Amino acid sequence: MVRARLHEQEIREAIGVPGPGDLVVETVAPLAQIEDRCVCFVNGEPEPEMRESLARSAGCIVIAPAGSSLAGEPRSSRVLESDDPRAAMARVLNLIRELGRQPPWVEAPSIAPGARISPLAAIDGDVRIEDGVQIGPFCTIGPDVSIGRGTVLHAGVRVYSRVSIGEQSSIGPNSVIGLEGFGFVRHEAGHKTRMPQLGGVAIGSHVEIDALGLVQGGAIATTVVEDHAKIDSLVLVGHGVRVGRGATVTAGSVLAGSSAVGEEAWVGINTSLREGRRIGARALVGMDSSVQHDLPDDALTRAPRPEVEARSAGDERSAIGFAGRKRPPAG
Repeated sequence: MVRARLHEQEIREAIGVPGPGDLVVETVAPLAQIEDRCVCFVNGEPEPEMRESLARSAGCIVIAPAGSSLAGEPRSSRVLESDDPRAAMARVLNLIRELGRQPPWVEAPSIAPGARISPLAAIDGDVRIEDGVQIGPFCTIGPDVSIGRGTVLHAGVRVYSRVSIGEQSSIGPNSVIGLEGFGFVRHEAGHKTRMPQLGGVAIGSHVEIDALGLVQGGAIATTVVEDHAKIDSLVLVGHGVRVGRGATVTAGSVLAGSSAVGEEAWVGINTSLREGRRIGARALVGMDSSVQHDLPDDALTRAPRPEVEARSAGDERSAIGFAGRKRPPAG
């Protein structure tokens, strides 16, 4: 979630919903993670358990669709109605960014004497780099980045702001950590504009991310890779994703925004995980799978196997790549 103090009147002005109210919120959170004094949004009718969470919370502001059944339901909170709650939340996140209300993750720069940083690397702003860290050539780091003891960043790694990496982890060559997630809303003219991504990235200890990996920063929820997780080359970890402790995600996989991989799960080569879906703990997902629904703990799933048959004697042998292919005349 995003830590930021906002007054109700600031929120009302940002989303164009005038009216009385003097609530003060401290965080922006997904509805599933609601707590006291937070602002969240809902696009449709919330699930019963989310209604119960909201009923137990105090001092919240919920941005809901016009005519929502939530109106007037949480007595200690406030429901603000909007034609497009997600776009309204984007304006709230923009307000936080413009006013600088989000506290930094790193209060002051600190680079341990035992860190080994290539002279060809660039360090920007308040960065905390602990003892034994190795940063290779052509890396760019920060600002507002913390890197734990003994972690290695190989050549060409780009770490954007609001990223925390734990101890004894390894980030492979030319990987990108903390780039803004790929999310858009439509403004008043109907054109797409970026949803601000303020959630950042938290990578645990003993994590390995191989070459050309991309871990996007979250919009509201932090993107999390837990301790001992292993992520192969050419993997996309979308905004707000959670990769559980000890999970393995192999090459070419795509984890769409707000999805989750449970602890000790195995995700096979070239797998795609739909937005918001979850692979359960210790589940085994075979290569080339497209996971469209939640998988329970200890599940096993495979992609459909292709049909294979022998080529007939009369098959065309002149296709590209075969020795019998006739080349067009020169000129």
